[in-house]
Amino acid sequence: MGVLLKWKKITSEATYDTVRVYRASGQTATYELIHSQGIYDNSYYDPSGNGSFWYKVEFYDSVAGDVSALSDASQGGTFYGYCSVEEVRMLTNIRSADINDTQLATLIEFSGTQLNNDINVLEEDERVLYMDEEKENDIDGTNLVYYTRQYPIADRNNDFRVTTADMEAYTINSDGFRTSYTITQVNAATGQFRVALAPGSDEKLFVTYSHTKRRVDNPNHDKLIKMACIMLTASYGYGKLNIGKADRFRMGSLTVFRDKKAPDIYYKRYITLLAQINDRSIANTIDGTLMPADQIAYLAHINISGILGSN
Repeated sequence: MGVLLKWKKITSEATYDTVRVYRASGQTATYELIHSQGIYDNSYYDPSGNGSFWYKVEFYDSVAGDVSALSDASQGGTFYGYCSVEEVRMLTNIRSADINDTQLATLIEFSGTQLNNDINVLEEDERVLYMDEEKENDIDGTNLVYYTRQYPIADRNNDFRVTTADMEAYTINSDGFRTSYTITQVNAATGQFRVALAPGSDEKLFVTYSHTKRRVDNPNHDKLIKMACIMLTASYGYGKLNIGKADRFRMGSLTVFRDKKAPDIYYKRYITLLAQINDRSIANTIDGTLMPADQIAYLAHINISGILGSN
């Protein structure tokens, strides 16, 4: 899904006005210029990048010709989000001339964070106990594998993945003192997790995590999650383009009207999708089963109107 690069803004008093981004296939390979942009932005989205590429940036004064030293090399990491820049553009009229890829990737991050806030349910200090023959949750000094009561496991730290960083496991003694246990593995779909050290039979194990009604673990996140991310990103995007601007303006004898309804239209679509995401009774509708006719029509409207460029 590309690479989103971010760097610290330069503190030098030099009059640099341009940032140049270089990329190489390895840390010590030859770096080639792939992008130039104004210094006002300290991030860049490389749509063709992946974790195997390395990057450097430099600052340039286009008037005086002064150039800073190249930055240290930084390895690219895959951009994670519940939707991609390309998917947002496919379903909207937002062009790169209006909002560039870097800005749109940042809006996708904002949207994902809001979406997590709207769908996550926190389970704090949940005691790990026997549930059934499959999920016995034995605390006997040897067992390393346990299960949460609720699942799928959610993304708590807003990196749009579900990893060990999204859960905490610990024991609590009679004085309320906690002893943390390192979690080495998480299965978001089933709520299964593994700890590095087995708790003793005289200990009580607890876990803190969040769960959702639909899977958000990348790349297996639910299709409704993707669509909600697209709709909310579109709302933010059109808000950036339209809010605070005049409803109309004149160009000679021609009056141009600006359609300012798009942010609200896409936000209402987001709210509708959010209601479906948080309703377990229709958990499979988007996957092709149990799909009522009115929902098919609604989702078709979203897809068709977006592809045709309605805003």
